Amino acid sequence: MARKLRIWFPGAIYHLMERGIRRLEIFQDEFDYQVFLEILKKESEQKKCNIHAYCLMTNHFHLLAESQNVEIGKFMKSLAGKYAMYYNHRHSYKGHVFEDRYKSCLVETDEYFLQTSRYIHLNPVKAKMTEHPEDYKWSSYRTIINLQDDKITEKQKTLSYFGKKGVYAYRDFVENAAQKYYIEENEIRTGMGENELWLPW
Repeated sequence: MARKLRIWFPGAIYHLMERGIRRLEIFQDEFDYQVFLEILKKESEQKKCNIHAYCLMTNHFHLLAESQNVEIGKFMKSLAGKYAMYYNHRHSYKGHVFEDRYKSCLVETDEYFLQTSRYIHLNPVKAKMTEHPEDYKWSSYRTIINLQDDKITEKQKTLSYFGKKGVYAYRDFVENAAQKYYIEENEIRTGMGENELWLPW
């Protein structure tokens, strides 16, 4: 069965997810996380890809990314390939680190952009890895709410939806989502093939 072609055009925004092969961990310690973020920074700069949100989990990662003049597939291939080379070398492994194909969903509306941003930043909370999203070190949330600057995240677009209230309104949007966003979360999870519910990693 032929694979479905991915839609791409300059300026397209995607929710992207890449998972470890056989769902094995892809980050074993803090150094692994730090190296991945450094590779993400360099690749996003070189390929002119704006990263609006990210979250690194134990065996997968999420990105909310906006491509410019480089196809998103080339960006993802280079990102995953360079990290896999590092990971195998450092941990003395051979073979694939990631599943053969990343998951992607084209983000076509402002509403879906914001829903996806919230979904990504709540991953560690839903997985019961932390109580509050700002306490998780390996996501863009702390940068968006001005607790740090990771030199990766393009936060202006996200905050522009909330006008003068900016950071405070976005924080409320993410942390006080409550029940009314449950359906949207299910739609995003289903679209990304995460139908197994929230797993503790």
